[in-house]
Amino acid sequence: MLLEAQDQEIIDKLPRLSELYSTYGVQVNEIAVNELFALYERTGFLYPDKAVRLTPHIAQVRENWRRMLHGGESLLYVLTAGDEERGKASLAVWRTTHQGWMSQHLVSESNPYASRSVMLAGSAASILKGVDESHQNWFRPENRFPTRVFGTMVQTIGESLSSVQRHAYFSLSRRMPLPSGGGIRIAAYNLSHKGALCAIASAARGSIYVTAEELAGDVEFEAIDELYRRVGLRRTRHVWLAYKGNKEEPVGAAIAYRGPLGLNFSYLENRCDLLLHPTLPESEALGVVASLLKASSVAYRDFELNDIPVITDQIAVPAMLKLGVEFVRHYCQGIWLKDGNPGFYRHVDRFYSKLLVRAERHGLQPSLTISE
Repeated sequence: MLLEAQDQEIIDKLPRLSELYSTYGVQVNEIAVNELFALYERTGFLYPDKAVRLTPHIAQVRENWRRMLHGGESLLYVLTAGDEERGKASLAVWRTTHQGWMSQHLVSESNPYASRSVMLAGSAASILKGVDESHQNWFRPENRFPTRVFGTMVQTIGESLSSVQRHAYFSLSRRMPLPSGGGIRIAAYNLSHKGALCAIASAARGSIYVTAEELAGDVEFEAIDELYRRVGLRRTRHVWLAYKGNKEEPVGAAIAYRGPLGLNFSYLENRCDLLLHPTLPESEALGVVASLLKASSVAYRDFELNDIPVITDQIAVPAMLKLGVEFVRHYCQGIWLKDGNPGFYRHVDRFYSKLLVRAERHGLQPSLTISE
């Protein structure tokens, strides 16, 4: 009851939707793509490793962002605050599932007030609109700022409405030969597999993941793909399940997401989520991993990159390394569901309030950059 009262207090204090952005001093989609990307460069968001992977495709990436923005706020919206004198901050939010959004690329030119504004305005808008079923963000665990704020959000929002999980990001060469796992049967997804898919995903990543990724609904993204088609782009999802012999319960799954290249600067829009059942013996993981990667590579036949981004959990890491797949970095995926929006707002507001008090007390201007 205490949490419900605190959440209701947040909701009661929010301005009307028509006055929301002016109240927070935030602009929506008022920054041109070239100017936005220049901001990313100035703030160091495009650090060397990321820039190397992105730069060869930057023209196509910019064009994809422009097309997404042509959809108004239906596919992608960019929140900005601050000015040239005091420094700007920006947050991009894009539709990753039909009713789920990814917040990313939080950058700031040493203006924590502007950072706070874009974060709270985006959260408040979701609360007032009341139609978004889930939100997620991704961040590197070694990045202190997002780890301090987003990595601790479950303590405020609660485990029933949020989760933060650490994953391993691999880069799989599309030219790499992959062996077939003996005794492993791979099945391409159809409607009869929905229950099995939800079961393996829940076992591997939890119910919050299943809900946010809408695995109990439009698995192949027919509805969201229609929205992307309106601006000349595509958003699809393909799934394969792995079974041991003739057993009916899957031991793994590969979920291949496809979308406009570079919508996320780590190419998470095109990631392949590799899931293994937590009880799978390590001795059997290699065959399951190899079989799933080999099957899911079909979804990347027209992929613009030479490497497929693969996100997996620790249980699959030894097998990935044995296969010779390149490990890139660790990532944390933070998820909060619709009813957790007020808690997320409260969590962010509390974090920034403490941060700003300390900064003003010591005459500091903290540099807050990069949430992914």
